[in-house]
Parts: sequence; C-alpha cells; structure tokens
Amino acid sequence: MVTRPKHRARIKAQKTGALLPFNSSHAAARLGLPLKPSIILIRWPVVIIASYLLLYPSTRYLPESFFHAFILLYVISNVALYFLDDPWFGSWSFYYPLVITDTLVLTMSLIINGRAETDFYFTFFLLIIASCILEDAKLRAAISLLAPVVYLGLRVQSGNIDPGIYLRLPFLFVVSLFYGYFTQFIRTEKALREDAEKRNQGKKEMLDIVSHEFRTPLNLIGGYAQALKSKTLGELTKEQEHALAKILGQSENLLYLVNSVLDLTRIEAGQMSVEREVIVLPEYLREMRLRYEMPLDKPVSLKWSVASDLQAISSDRGKLTLILQNLINNAIKFTEEGTIHVSARRAEDKKGVEFEIADTGIGIPKEALPVIFDKFRQADSSSTRVHGGVGLGLHIVYVFTELLGGSIDVETELDHGSIFTLWLPA
Repeated sequence: MVTRPKHRARIKAQKTGALLPFNSSHAAARLGLPLKPSIILIRWPVVIIASYLLLYPSTRYLPESFFHAFILLYVISNVALYFLDDPWFGSWSFYYPLVITDTLVLTMSLIINGRAETDFYFTFFLLIIASCILEDAKLRAAISLLAPVVYLGLRVQSGNIDPGIYLRLPFLFVVSLFYGYFTQFIRTEKALREDAEKRNQGKKEMLDIVSHEFRTPLNLIGGYAQALKSKTLGELTKEQEHALAKILGQSENLLYLVNSVLDLTRIEAGQMSVEREVIVLPEYLREMRLRYEMPLDKPVSLKWSVASDLQAISSDRGKLTLILQNLINNAIKFTEEGTIHVSARRAEDKKGVEFEIADTGIGIPKEALPVIFDKFRQADSSSTRVHGGVGLGLHIVYVFTELLGGSIDVETELDHGSIFTLWLPA
C-alpha cells in the first residue's frame, strides 16, 4: 500500500466558455494605453457630463433626492472598476453591459435635462453610429472634432443660442471618444485574433506534414524491429534481442513525442472537440490493463484495483485513454523500484468517478507543484536530468481533463512518491 504523501496541490480544471474573445494585454499594447486605467479614464467624462445633466432637469419628474442618489451610485460604479481584477477587462460579458448601461444613462440624462433640441438628439445618435461603423481611426477623430463645430455653427446660424450649448459641445466630443475607443479596441482585438488563427492554422498544417514525415519512417523502423524481435527473419542472440528492445523503445518514445506535439498544436488552435460515448469502466479498464502486461525492465510492479460497483460514464474514450496513459507512463518513468497502484472507484459525494495513480517514485519538489501542468515544464529541468521527455504529458493531461469537465489532485512527498487523482463526472 502506498503511503499518502504529504505535500498536496489541487488543480481544478473547469470548462471554459467563450467569454474571453480577446487578449486585453495585446490590445492595450496596440493602442498604446494600459487597458484597465484607460477604460476607467475614458468613462469619467461620460459619468461627469451625465451627472451634470441630471443635476439640472427642466422638469422635476422625481424628487431631487432621487437624482442625487442615482448620481452618487453612477460615480461609485466607476470607482468600483478600480477594484476589479484585470481579467474582467478582457470579457465580452463585461463590456456589453457597461456600454449599454452608459448609452441608456446618457440618453436618459439628455431627456431628463430637456434643454436639447431635436437636431441635437439626431446628432447624438448619428455620432454614435458613425463612431461604431467607421474603421479609420483618423476619420473618427476628425468627426469627433467636427461634429461639435458643425452643431455650434447651426445654432449660431439659427440664432438660438443658450448657455447650455457650451455643455452640449463637449458632450458630443466625449460621446464620440467613448464609442470610438471601444470600437477601436474591439477591432484591434479582432485583427489580433484573426492573425493568431492564421498563424495557428499555418503551424498546424506544417506540423501535420512534419508529423506524417516522422511517422512513416518510425512505423517502418518499428515494424521491422518487431519482425526481427518475433524471430520472423531468423534466430537472434541475446545481444541482438537487447539491441532490438532499445530500438523499439526509442522509436516508441519518438512517436509519442511527435503525437504530443501534434496534440499540443491542435489544442492551441482550438481544434480539440469532445466526442462523448458511454464507457463501461470495468471492461474499459481491463483493456487498459492489457496494455501494461509486458514486464517492465526494472524492479517495479504494476497493481490494479477496480471497484466492483463502478458505473459507466459518458466521456471521450480517446482523451480519457491519453490522460491515464500519460499518468501511468509518468509513474513508471519516475519510479526506479517499488509499486505503482492504479485504482478506480465511485465518488459518491462528487457524483462521478475517481481514478488514482500512486507510485513510490522520486516525488515532486514542493516548489515545482505550481508549474507541473505547464507545457515544456519538468520538475527537474536541468541539463543533467536523467529522465527524458519534453514536458508535454502533464500539460495534455490538464487540458484534456478540462475539456472533459473534470479535476485533478496531486499529492506528493519528495523521495516517497506521488499520487495523482483524476475525477470525472458520471
């Protein structure tokens, strides 16, 4: 029985929706402004002007205290943005309510103020539409400056000038600036996203070609080596059998590396989908066990424990197989002697199934736990490390677990082993 390791890290992999359509840091760099401060700063003139208009309504529809309370809440809403975490500023679900709310407040403040003419409302909405439609930033800036000037000229020509016009002029400029900024921001992110998609597609096509060119000779080498090992072409000496075992092992490692890189590329290109099917776990795990019936070339025993009441689950068989294979192969690789225990049981409290892979290997240093699921990362990243690999196995485990809606726990003690616990919903 494997001793429960001491250090524990929980990695919760959850499904992610399409609420983050753009990379806010890239947009900020492209626009030359830090994202969070610029959003708050661009909103302050809107808050101030709307508040001023509400302070001087033409007709008292509601008590004055109501307007004061609303203005206070509106100002607080912008102050509250300072306390939000940066990821909030990279989500459609954040910007749509913000812009719609500000549009409604601006429109209602104009109506309640009641001192603007019909042509001002027309200019106001036309300016919003122009700011959202025009793609050229310089043209939008020109219209932002030109619209107030044209409106002032029309008022002077008509002879209908009142003191409120001096507030309506900057109002038009602020509106154009506000909507023009968000339009430019979204267009910039769209361009960046399309560019990234093209790069990912090109990378995938290149790796598809490269992986095919790798797989063909690797499969040929493995096929001939297997034929020699089975003595189809004649008897072998002990030295030849040993050499063939090395050839087969290294060709399998290289093929695994090629497949891992290709999987990583598909993940980054967003081309990984979940193909669910009903998996009868006792039967599935028997098939998995057959893959590891060959004796290992070191004093390590592989033990399996499958609960008798294990139920079927709806999941992606291929991705589940890759997850378990990566975890078992990692346990074999980092255990020089002892026992690797693979178990599966029902998780009644979590309404799912738990798979546990426990080993008595070298363990993971506590400081390495936060990064073990990162791509191209290993606990021992020195040039003198004795264990091979490029650090893709656990990253693929994490991403596939996320796709399947599960979670993964890691418990470890240096020099005493590790326990990886995979939970999947039933």
